Order: sequence, then C-alpha cells, then structure tokens
Amino acid sequence: MALKNILLWSYERGTWQYDLLCLLILAFIFLTPSSWFHRSGTNAVSQREVEHRQVPPRPPVPAEAPTSEKETGTAKLPPAPAIDK
Repeated sequence: MALKNILLWSYERGTWQYDLLCLLILAFIFLTPSSWFHRSGTNAVSQREVEHRQVPPRPPVPAEAPTSEKETGTAKLPPAPAIDK
C-alpha cells in the first residue's frame, strides 16, 4: 500500500510523507553524479565536434522587399467600433 501511495503521489501537502518525497527528489537532483548523464558508446558526439560543425549558408535576402500595402497585397482593417456602456 505504501509503494502505491508513493508511486501515485497520493500524500497531502504538509504531511511528513510528502516532505520526505520532496527531499528525496531534491537529493537525487543535487547529489547525482554528472557522469551518470554522459552518453557512452559509439554514437556519442563530443562537445568539440558540435562546436566545429559547418553551418550551411543562409539563402540571400531579396534586395527590394515590398514596403507599401499595394505591393504586399494586404489591406488595412477598419478600426473596431467603440463600445459604449
């Protein structure tokens, strides 16, 4: 029964069981060695490989972008009517 309550987090806030679960989570976050989270194996990519990858060039920006409403094809919307109370 206690394992079910822990897994389903069915303790109310302010109880000692709730506080204990929170402390266990915080202990795991702050006390877990960082080596547990490093990838190992042949597919692992080092940080240097990531930093030195070539970035593909961006496509050129058109020199003359449309600036007026007629050129873009969008029309101005009329203002919203005022609401009187």
